[in-house]
Amino acid sequence: MSNIKCPKCLITFKFISVLKNHLQISSRCSIPEDKIIIYFKENNLIEKIYKIKHKNSKQNNSEQINNNEQTKNNILNNNSEQSNNREKNNTNKELKCNNCKKLYSRIDSLNRHIKTATCNFKKENKQITVNNTNINNTNTNSNNTNTNTNNTIINNNNTIIQHINPFGFEDVRTIPIGEMKAILNSGTEAGLHIIKAIYNKIENKNFYKPNISRSEVACLNEDLKLTIYKSREFADAFFDRCIALLHHMLYLCKHEFTTTSIKYIYDNIEYIESTMRTEIYEKKLQSIIESEFRNNNIDTKDRIKNFIKKIKEETDSKDNSLLQIKNTLDLKQEKNNEYKKSITTLELNNLFGDPKVILGLKKEEILLNLRISRFEESMFYNFWIERLNNIKKYVMNNKTSKIGDIINLKHEETKIMTMLEIINKRVDNNRGDDYLDLNINNEFRLD
Repeated sequence: MSNIKCPKCLITFKFISVLKNHLQISSRCSIPEDKIIIYFKENNLIEKIYKIKHKNSKQNNSEQINNNEQTKNNILNNNSEQSNNREKNNTNKELKCNNCKKLYSRIDSLNRHIKTATCNFKKENKQITVNNTNINNTNTNSNNTNTNTNNTIINNNNTIIQHINPFGFEDVRTIPIGEMKAILNSGTEAGLHIIKAIYNKIENKNFYKPNISRSEVACLNEDLKLTIYKSREFADAFFDRCIALLHHMLYLCKHEFTTTSIKYIYDNIEYIESTMRTEIYEKKLQSIIESEFRNNNIDTKDRIKNFIKKIKEETDSKDNSLLQIKNTLDLKQEKNNEYKKSITTLELNNLFGDPKVILGLKKEEILLNLRISRFEESMFYNFWIERLNNIKKYVMNNKTSKIGDIINLKHEETKIMTMLEIINKRVDNNRGDDYLDLNINNEFRLD
């Protein structure tokens, strides 16, 4: 007998076997078999089981000796009784041997279970790969190989829980460069291809419906908790995330494309974002989201809940998840830096001259020319068109140009063409006047 407490309810049990039965069947204190084994081992209960059995065996041996002595003393009086005692002793020996064998076999079995449970912590979780339409979804990125082994958590039921990226922190670096290029070159279908490439991966299944009959959608957020969206709000956030992922891919594939291709891809992403939001949602995105809820909602819900539970219980798991979030934020910051303009107005003025000075020196000649010429043939108009073309050639042929410089070309063109349109209207409205104002703002002002 032994006074042993249950690790959960703290009730004391006299017998180890009763405690084990309690841990197996109690609705409140039930834990898996492998956890019972580990608990018994940590508290030396397996050894106690052996000692109790061994003690009983010694007691039985003592009884056997006493029986043999009694048999010898009575051998002259009752031969038949002696024969019966011998048979009884032989039976006892066989039972004791069998009990020892069973005990050692049970100990070996327990040791094997403990080794198996330990090994499970070291096993990698194989990622589920899904083939997208016309896109091979195979991950050959060596960086991901290092993170996959660290992105698994084991719950109390010995089920492997993979790291889950919070919504808005999915990492496109799990997609091979070749697949990224195929997505970026797929035109207006890029928005749908990125959805399949990212959200078919099990580590990015980060949203579910708490109640399938209601409109609310629960998402794992950056605090490793749940955020609740309405269906349409979630769809908008989902669409915005897809656009952001396309920009991340363009940054990662910058050296795989020419500057002309980068400009075309960026313009296509902008077109998808500004023009196709409603069309994509109503015709395709909505069906993709609903299909995800129909097919994977229960599994995703359980996985997210178990993941959140383990994050709360295990500091190492939480630290690992926060590190993954930081890596994604670092990628976002790198992308933002790449999207900033690096070629300054001063650099362009040093190359092509300062318009304020050049046009200011010829102001009287320009005003006269505007009164007698068609605006599209005037000195003023041709100066700005030539300057715009020179800037485009310089940026597109410059190997140090960032994506931000290429993006800025469209902004510069829009800005200059808007200014020319305003001056054209002023010329038309001031044909008979002596005064014509060529200044728009500080940027377009003649010295």
